Amino acid sequence: MRQIIENYVLVGDIIDPILIPRGTSLAPKWMISQILQNNSLPVEVLDIGFGGGELGFTIKNNESTQHWSIDGVDGFEANCLNKQLFEKKLYRNIWHGLAQELSSDQISKYTIICLLDVIEHLNTGTAKWLMRTILSSMGDDSFLFVSTPLWFYPQNQQQEGDLEEHLIGVPATSMLSLLPVMYSFNDPLVGGFVFTKKSLKYIEFFQPSSDKSFSYEMGMNILKASNINPEPNILYKPV
Repeated sequence: MRQIIENYVLVGDIIDPILIPRGTSLAPKWMISQILQNNSLPVEVLDIGFGGGELGFTIKNNESTQHWSIDGVDGFEANCLNKQLFEKKLYRNIWHGLAQELSSDQISKYTIICLLDVIEHLNTGTAKWLMRTILSSMGDDSFLFVSTPLWFYPQNQQQEGDLEEHLIGVPATSMLSLLPVMYSFNDPLVGGFVFTKKSLKYIEFFQPSSDKSFSYEMGMNILKASNINPEPNILYKPV
């Protein structure tokens, strides 16, 4: 894990990346401001797989959350060497590295840990390990905000080493079985889910699939079987 930005300041000199920074998320990012009962307190956010910094923009452009501190980790080096992103002072600290390289001590420091459109880029074993590790490591009063397509959304590598390829799909039942405290949906059937430490008890039920025939229609049918109509921009809070 190599630190690129420390306390908003570039660590050493960097050269312009050969590859183009990329990484957009279809997650319902607006949910970030709905997670806490009181947004006015100091909040530490870890954005794993920050890509182009969209979550950072969302947080800093919201008056109720703009004072929050955001740290970012990304496995694609070009995203971590994005000078245009540095200049906006959205991210306090930036590291180049994989989510799997985060230590339990690092994870435990944050109020909200975000995995927005990340787990579908991992294989089934690594995705299950990462979800278990974060839930195990985070604080009792912390939250895990995860988004992912609820089907096998086809996406391939765009540039060498960009980690853009999708390897798994996650059935809605797999996410709902972790008992989220809130969730929402965006098109095309991308779900955002917020979990607490209590979800660790149910982690065995998180079962992603590497079956590429897991279609949008199948994902929608699974969700409808749970009596949920996935209309965009609606926040669901289970009783």
